Amino acid sequence: MFLLTSCGEEITGEYAPVITLNEVEIVKKKDDSDSLLVIRFDYEDLDGDLGLNDDDTTGAFRGMNNLIINFEEKVNGKYEALLDPTRTVEANYHQRFPSLTPTGKNKKINGTMAVMFSISPNEIYADTLAFDLHIIDRNLNQSNFIRVTDVTLVQ
Repeated sequence: MFLLTSCGEEITGEYAPVITLNEVEIVKKKDDSDSLLVIRFDYEDLDGDLGLNDDDTTGAFRGMNNLIINFEEKVNGKYEALLDPTRTVEANYHQRFPSLTPTGKNKKINGTMAVMFSISPNEIYADTLAFDLHIIDRNLNQSNFIRVTDVTLVQ
């Protein structure tokens, strides 16, 4: 995961983070098949409570992931939940990212985050997929959703 942050004026109150799609990149192997799916998105949070601390493991944070990614594969022209490689359970690609809260009075934060996934045989084996993602801050505010469809992969 790659993170960039910057700060601005002091903000007070509780705010949900906002995300926008920056780029979907497919990294190729030498044989021209796909190796890596990289999703980059920009984020902004006015109160800076993004990410989880190492000790955020109890209560509402127990087992919590704060980057929620749901993949679907296109089967016979319709999208269905992407199953794990055994094709028996729905694949889980949710992740947990660390606290990004700046020090000092000004907590406003923005930047770009990148998440990467191996393509077949390790993680994603579909030919055409869609995904939606959103993030959750420490006050449990959910960002807006990003939805991308018709990502074609060469296996």
